[in-house]
Amino acid sequence: MHYNLFKSRNRAFLEEMTNRTEDMPEVYQAVNIMQNTAFKINTKVYQVANTIFGKGSTVGKLPSTEDTPLPPKPKDIATNAETRKQWKQKASIVHEYNATLKSKRLLITKLLGVAETYENEPEIYFPMQYDFRGRCYCVPMFLNYQGNDLAKSLLLFARGKPLKTNDDLRSLAIHGANTYGEDKRPLEDRAKWVEENEEAIIASAKDPHNHYEFWAKADEPYQFLAFCFEWEEFKASGEEAGFITNLPCYSDCTNSGLQIFSGMLRDETGGHATNLIATEKPQDVYAEVANKTLALLEEMPDTIYKKMWLEYGITRKTTKKVTMCIVYGLTQYSCRAYIEEHLKEMEEDKIKKCPFPKLKDGSGIPSITQATNYLSKLVWKAIGQVIVSAKEAMLWLQSVSRLVSTGDPKTKQSIPITFTTPTGFIVQMNYMEMKKQRVWTKMGESMVQKPVTIQFETKRIDSRKVANAISPCFIHAIDASMLQKAICLASNNGINSFACIHDSFGVLAPDVEKMKACVRQSFVEIFDGNNLLEDFCKEITLQVAKEKRHLIPPLPKLRNLNIKGVLDSDYFCS
Repeated sequence: MHYNLFKSRNRAFLEEMTNRTEDMPEVYQAVNIMQNTAFKINTKVYQVANTIFGKGSTVGKLPSTEDTPLPPKPKDIATNAETRKQWKQKASIVHEYNATLKSKRLLITKLLGVAETYENEPEIYFPMQYDFRGRCYCVPMFLNYQGNDLAKSLLLFARGKPLKTNDDLRSLAIHGANTYGEDKRPLEDRAKWVEENEEAIIASAKDPHNHYEFWAKADEPYQFLAFCFEWEEFKASGEEAGFITNLPCYSDCTNSGLQIFSGMLRDETGGHATNLIATEKPQDVYAEVANKTLALLEEMPDTIYKKMWLEYGITRKTTKKVTMCIVYGLTQYSCRAYIEEHLKEMEEDKIKKCPFPKLKDGSGIPSITQATNYLSKLVWKAIGQVIVSAKEAMLWLQSVSRLVSTGDPKTKQSIPITFTTPTGFIVQMNYMEMKKQRVWTKMGESMVQKPVTIQFETKRIDSRKVANAISPCFIHAIDASMLQKAICLASNNGINSFACIHDSFGVLAPDVEKMKACVRQSFVEIFDGNNLLEDFCKEITLQVAKEKRHLIPPLPKLRNLNIKGVLDSDYFCS
């Protein structure tokens, strides 16, 4: 099957990228290194997950195999319009939930099916493809290391390395603690957590079906179970220095979007919050936003909204996804939706019951939509107080993007925004306006207009979409460059197995510290002594109509963050 290395329908763009091969060697080198990584199926995890799912159990956050029953129909449903309306609203929620369950069940079925097909293969490879921003994705669907918790847990590196030193073992232990949910502790405390829970870890590996109360409560249960198997095998080997480990150990950057904006603007405050500066303990920007939100909530007038949110509690998990996505053009509407999603996930995972009903029920208790709308305004305000420089850069990017996408005032022609990343990759933002059209079809002997519309692209750039997308596209393009540079540097330093997910770097335990050093060095190489916004401005100015170039706003001011301080930060990527 043929597929292009760069995912695009624009033939001119594909030809241009092909002609620029020599101008972006790291782009080609990185994708070839990733494609050369051999994997194999983790048969132990597969057998456990297959048994649990086959029994219809939800252990480890697996979806239920049974649909939620519809609410019972009221006796007067046929004669009482109001009762019928209320029942339909409740039934609609159940139908929607069951449709989601069906989708989740299908994914798990596909994952386990593919794992069974390749269970006995000694080596599996994943072809990769770049999107238009330079981010690299596995082409095969369902089972790949960029998938969900179960998908990652089902894969091991085919080519392992021995655990030779205490540092190697420490890296393996830290990965285990991270997957359980202890990733906000200092590194030494994470390793100590594994030591303190070793008995339960080994027991889970030896008899997983009788220890659900431990491993299945992890943040990433099946990846943690995979760690339990690896740790038990190491202990059973007599802790010999020659034990070969095959488990991918992931190190994640602390909100890479905010790290990039903070590095770009030399922002000391944002740099400290996102671990660009060496500290004894890991900084948690999500918790900082949560604490600020809680402070704002306590200042609000006493209402049932305030009372119920204070009783429910606001944690870093409440504000995590919102804060994470703010640099990707998040709107206040999406902010509310993410908070609602968090409440539902907490209830589905049986962690905490949502106190807000899905619909108004006449009890005086606000619905989940009303409650999340109330809190979203406070979260939005808290983010604005915590993340200052990032918003400056986002607004600047949006202002400039509109000048390009609205086109030449004389010719009325607009062009896609095009810019070059630090690795030479060309990003072209083809966000076209869509047009709707009614579909006519023949029924019997006459032509009738059906109540169906189709959408198709026009040849004009959609300036609104471009403005909304410029910030996430720019950030994704930069973190893609950082990944490309880091992989090339790591490969040159002897690392040959990679499972990378944008800002998460999976390697073998003996390679973890070396990989983290390569990621930090790549960050310094991109930002130290460079002003990426200034470079972007020079390139984009030529795309702005001459009559509008005077409207380009001044660049955001640079602060005083020392970029090289990242080299000493243990928690930049941990």
